[in-house]
Formats: sequence, structure tokens, C-alpha cells
Amino acid sequence: MRRVVTRLALVGTLLVPLAAAGQSDPDAAAMPRTPWGAPDFSGYWEYGTTTPLQRPPELAGKLVLTPEEAREYLVGRYASIGHERALQLNADWWVPGDLTNGRTALIVDPPDGRIPQRTAAGAARLEALAPPLRSRTADGPEDRERYERCIMGRSIPMEARPAPRLAQVFQTPDQVVFLNEQNYERRFIPLTGVPPIPSSIRQWRGEARGRWDGDALVVETTNFNGKWTIHGAGPDVRLVERLAFSDPDTLEYEFTVHDPASFAAPWTVQFPITRATGPLYEFACHEGNHSMPLILRGARAQEAAARTVP
Repeated sequence: MRRVVTRLALVGTLLVPLAAAGQSDPDAAAMPRTPWGAPDFSGYWEYGTTTPLQRPPELAGKLVLTPEEAREYLVGRYASIGHERALQLNADWWVPGDLTNGRTALIVDPPDGRIPQRTAAGAARLEALAPPLRSRTADGPEDRERYERCIMGRSIPMEARPAPRLAQVFQTPDQVVFLNEQNYERRFIPLTGVPPIPSSIRQWRGEARGRWDGDALVVETTNFNGKWTIHGAGPDVRLVERLAFSDPDTLEYEFTVHDPASFAAPWTVQFPITRATGPLYEFACHEGNHSMPLILRGARAQEAAARTVP
């Protein structure tokens, strides 16, 4: 059951590092544990929110909204999300959820709830690797976003969005595995006995290594290939994720982006992940991906139509 927090308590919560979560909680003894004593994250989990990643300029300085303010804000927020999904032909495939604890941004550091200023390299990378889908060219599949191409989803890091995501977690003493329903993406995180790979080896999902910090799982991922970007981050970004129980049915998740070549400072996102029911269904992205040939055929049709205009 989710805890109801007051505005004052929420502000305090956002200032407490997740590293401490679960270590001094009097309910820690009730947290699920594996037979070998580690926190047991196994099972099905869901994450989604209507809270935007960054705090909108019109809400500057406002960490949370009152229920009345939230109702007023969500009218425009729902309309914006619905318009975007209609353009993607997914107008009926999203759940109008609530704000996360009334919050106006998922970014908790910097305190203004905004991504820090990008360097020239970070800004150029954002423009080159992350233009809006409708602004992308379609000369070939390589021009399209990795998600459209079924190469990988948006689960590194996990991103809470208006359409909830479902994942399943498996655990052994030596590793934690995340299976995400969308794109059926599998992420293996070794905990012990696996040395780091050379910096010259680069991968789409990077290379993750996990460790326990008390009752919090810490995952550091490096060695990205630079063919996609986390809001302008480069291939040398160091992504640090943390998960810890806040109650037996809720995990607090956060990630911090460390990339001085792309941002003026690190930045941190935090949101809850709630226990869910399964099963996961096979996404079969490649097998059923009609969107890619349709996008390319549509682009060729537009080019042909342009050539016939007198």
C-alpha cells in the first residue's frame, strides 16, 4: 500500500539519499529477503507516471502541487500527452495516471528539477542522436530511433512515462536479471566475480556491474557505444542506479547521470516502482515490426509526391 505523504514530508524525502533507504526503517525486518539474506526484488514490477522528467518553467520553484493545483495542471498535461500519442497512432494505448506524490518533476537533483546546462558537445549530440521522431530522416533503418528498430527499449536507465512499463526481476547470489516486457529486453547484472571489460569494448546497453550497499542495489553501467544518448550524454557516461525497498510492495528507484563532457553537473532522477502481477507477454518486436517498412515506404511516397508537384 502506498504511503500518503504531506508536502513537507515529501520535500524532506527528496533530500534524503536513497543509499539510506531500508537501512534504518523499523519495518526493514518485514522486507522480502532471499534465502541467502539479500533483499528479494524478484517478481513483477510496474513503473509509470504523469509527472514530467523536468519541471515545467511555469512551475519553477514548486516541488509539489496541492490536489486542487494537480487537477488543474493535469487537464493540460493529459491533452498534451494525448496529442502526442495520437500523432504516434497510439491514442488509445496509454493510461492517464496521476502525478507521483504530487511532484512536478522526476529530477530531484539539481533542486530546480531541470537537466543541467549541456556543454557544446552534449547539445550537438542531443540534436544529432535524439531529434523528435517526426523530424528524423528515413533514408534507411539506421536513421530511425533504436526503439523503433527493435534494437533496445528505453530501460537503461528505466524511464517512468505515462504508459506504465512492466518488468520481471530474477535473482541469484551472483546476478540480478531484469526482463522488460516492452521490446522484451533482457538485462543481466553480475554482482560478483566478473572483472570490468576494457574501455575499448563498447555496447548498445553498455556494461553493467552491480553491488549491494547495505540493502540498496547499486548498478554502475559504462562502455556505451555512443549510437544513442541519454538526453545528450556521450559514450563515456557513467550511469549509477540504486534500488531499495521503501515498503514490501514498493521499490524506490533512482539513477544519476555522470558525464562532465556533456553536462555542467551530474543529475538524478527518482521515482517509485510498485509490485504488480504477471505474466509478461512476449513483445516479438522484430517479428511483428511493421512500422519500420511502413515508415520507409511512407518516406518514399512523400518523395515521389514532391517530385510530381509542378
